[in-house]
Amino acid sequence: MSVRLLGEPTKEKASGVAFSLSALLPTALAFLFLIVITAFGLTQTAGYEQSSWYLYVSYLLPQISFALVALWFLSYTKTPLSGVLRKQKCYPKYFVVALLLQIGLFSLSELNGLFLEFLGKFGYQDDGILLPSMDGFGFVGVFIVVALFPAVFEEIMFRGILLNGLRSFKSIGAMLVCGALFSLYHQNPAQTLYQFCCGVAFALVALRAGSILPTVLAHFLNNAVILILTKLGITTFSTPVFIAIIAVSAVCLVLSLGYLIFLDKKEENIEKTGSKKQFFACAGVGIAVCALSWLLVLFTGF
Repeated sequence: MSVRLLGEPTKEKASGVAFSLSALLPTALAFLFLIVITAFGLTQTAGYEQSSWYLYVSYLLPQISFALVALWFLSYTKTPLSGVLRKQKCYPKYFVVALLLQIGLFSLSELNGLFLEFLGKFGYQDDGILLPSMDGFGFVGVFIVVALFPAVFEEIMFRGILLNGLRSFKSIGAMLVCGALFSLYHQNPAQTLYQFCCGVAFALVALRAGSILPTVLAHFLNNAVILILTKLGITTFSTPVFIAIIAVSAVCLVLSLGYLIFLDKKEENIEKTGSKKQFFACAGVGIAVCALSWLLVLFTGF
């Protein structure tokens, strides 16, 4: 897909195309992968979709897609990698704030349960998320592929490239669009609300810090905690422990957001170099693909 076909190139167009490519490329790679494993007869094995090797590839394909799209974006816009990772000096305080914010966001994870409970009234059943085996050293592999890689490549894509293309929006609009596209991209109705909140919060941190490095850390913490709890087989807490966790988490959320919103007011360096229409025109294909996939996952759960 060539941005030049749409006229004079801008960051809005390039970022919009990057999102569309990020939505289309994993499907293309998955199709090629299916052709290869079919040619080698690997699809003849019963339950191969649940085998660890297949799940590893399933988790890696989106990250490979993000890496390829990022390389295209950097080359096309002639932007150095440092320009995506950091636009200004990132002070240590933002890493502390990002960690506190992520701890605070855990208090909102119950939104997933509430939404599933609502959908359950209409017969919806969530299939859950399959992970490769975490037995032995398998936990290290899963930790890298499911916790580390997404934290790095998704932040480069969404809080680096995508947020960079939302220059025509005011900061609130940029954060909301970034959060919406982040949650929509994952195409998981059960986690949509929580992922939207995380996407908006991470965008706020990135704008204030002028860097995605704190959000990479926060994103990694979110993924790591979920994997560790899964490894330990912890799915529920006793009522007193649960209340204490939620209380501490809520305090961290209020303090971190309060600081970023009311005490750390500064220019977010969002330049009006293009237009909202340019971004959505180029991101439209990706938005349509993700929306259709989201609806398909939702309807197949009933």
